[in-house]
Amino acid sequence: MPSDRKLVACMQEHEMKTVLKHFKKGATEANVEAIQKACKAFKSLDSYRPHNRDNFYKYIADKNVLKSLA
Repeated sequence: MPSDRKLVACMQEHEMKTVLKHFKKGATEANVEAIQKACKAFKSLDSYRPHNRDNFYKYIADKNVLKSLA
């Protein structure tokens, strides 16, 4: 099992802010909510298993999630 720091918890606001910081996006309430929504969608897809941080970053790039963020 991967270490905890390689996983991503969608409902943990501080983790979503870390993801936003990685992509140099502001940690506004709207951005946090948008990235949480994207995270839930990511975890519902078997094609991005294992559901770790690296695959979440890949999902964000593949699905152009950043376009919807401020």
